[in-house]
Amino acid sequence: MNKKGMLLAFSALLFTSLLPQGGAAAAAEAAAGGQAGAAATAVKWPAAAVSGLTSAVLGAAAEVSISAAAAADTATSTTAAAAVTYELQGLKQPWGVTAASGGELLVVSAGSNNISRWNGAAGKLSAAAGGGAAGYADGEAANAAFRTPSFAATDAKGNVYISDTDNHVIRKFAGGKLTTLAGNGEAGYADGEQGTARLNSPTGIVVDAEGNVYVADTLNHVIRRITPEGTVSTFAGQAPSGETGGYVDGEAAKARFNEPAGLAFDEAGRLFIADSGNHVIRVIDKGEVATLAGQKTAVDPLTGYRTGGYQNGAAVDARFNRPRGLAYEGGVLFVADSLNHRIRAVTANGRVATLAGKSAAGDLIGPADQAQFNQPTGLFYRSGKLYISDPPNGNVKALTVNPAQLQPVRNAEDLLSGVDLKPAGAAVQLWLDGKQLTSGPAPYTSGKKVYIPVRSVFSAWGARLDWHAATKTAELHKGDWSLSLKPDSEGKVAITKGVLYIEASHLESLTPFLAAYDAEYRAAVLDSGQ
Repeated sequence: MNKKGMLLAFSALLFTSLLPQGGAAAAAEAAAGGQAGAAATAVKWPAAAVSGLTSAVLGAAAEVSISAAAAADTATSTTAAAAVTYELQGLKQPWGVTAASGGELLVVSAGSNNISRWNGAAGKLSAAAGGGAAGYADGEAANAAFRTPSFAATDAKGNVYISDTDNHVIRKFAGGKLTTLAGNGEAGYADGEQGTARLNSPTGIVVDAEGNVYVADTLNHVIRRITPEGTVSTFAGQAPSGETGGYVDGEAAKARFNEPAGLAFDEAGRLFIADSGNHVIRVIDKGEVATLAGQKTAVDPLTGYRTGGYQNGAAVDARFNRPRGLAYEGGVLFVADSLNHRIRAVTANGRVATLAGKSAAGDLIGPADQAQFNQPTGLFYRSGKLYISDPPNGNVKALTVNPAQLQPVRNAEDLLSGVDLKPAGAAVQLWLDGKQLTSGPAPYTSGKKVYIPVRSVFSAWGARLDWHAATKTAELHKGDWSLSLKPDSEGKVAITKGVLYIEASHLESLTPFLAAYDAEYRAAVLDSGQ
């Protein structure tokens, strides 16, 4: 069962320490034998194991050797923890956020059918376009009318393009006036010149270096391209054959999407798409469509949509739930994962991580792992801040983030949200990095302590284990990382029925592993931090 939105009350969960701490893991299986004396635990960390961690706390029995490069990595990672703040409050269903002149922001409010200008330095909000009443009118900005506008994008000349979603058109805001760039006010599907082309509930929008506008034509399930003169063509996706979309990678003209939403370009000209109805992130590169992140899940027979979910890790294993807004900066694609109420990131090395938010919807600022959103939607990155529209909460939040040094959320709540635990059985379930380990000895509990089988976990993690029977010592090696374990009188490392176990909080104190235990499902869930 997926734990998203269904986490037990804290009193029903046994949590081990939540700190992501120092090195990489431990492993071994003992032959037989009783307890030894005090543990002699030795750890050697590679630079890769400590780089990017925000803390490195060791048990008293550990001896640590860190290279100079690793020490430098650790020093540079002691920056202030990421935090979420309110940027702007009191709006009606804010969706799109984009750049305005002078370092200001433009915010598109779907609920009030207008565009606002925000000067954060002065704390001043002013009207930019739209009178508030729903309608469709071009002309002077103050007299223009929108009907549920959503996303917006700004080109290199300062022209602003707005998806006027329920009018089924793309508007251009320049020189204090609104004009219609594409669409004729009626839902439909047609390529062609301005006035003849038709769209159906456009949302995500982005502009390339030549001034061409790309639009997620959401209910047509395609991506459209609009020239500066207003000529519309289908850039990717098949012409709609009904109300439902599809899921096909490959040649752009033959690809299929399901309610695409947010769009973003990278510096190489690749176009990223939040394929909202398919719960994945797609990419178009040199005329080919591919899935960048997310799983191709089964179709729910009740809704007709694929099944959303929540999981971090390798991009091919990751899961999203109605991703909408996108923003790209410095090799990182930021994702507003709306129905997971989180802000996620897809990194250049093919990993997905959570940067802020929790499984439950809410409206809370503060440390990124405690902040809450309610269906975050629009994203815009500038100067170390990721601006996030939070429509039901009526505000725009800001997350401090450095793309070169991300600070992913790592806590028990997030860890348990990202696995589909099985119903409780006689044996304790064991999960590592989102996957269940079904072979080998199972974990066990003793009071409030959870004991993890060393060999099972670290073999799955890719470490080599050498057991020295004479000293009852396990030597673990993976690349330039190593760890030595032996049973101790405090029960932190123990041999039980011939198997070497490590207590979960002790595992965390020696490694970057994070551990959580779900009492209802009888499941020990681990994240290796890699």
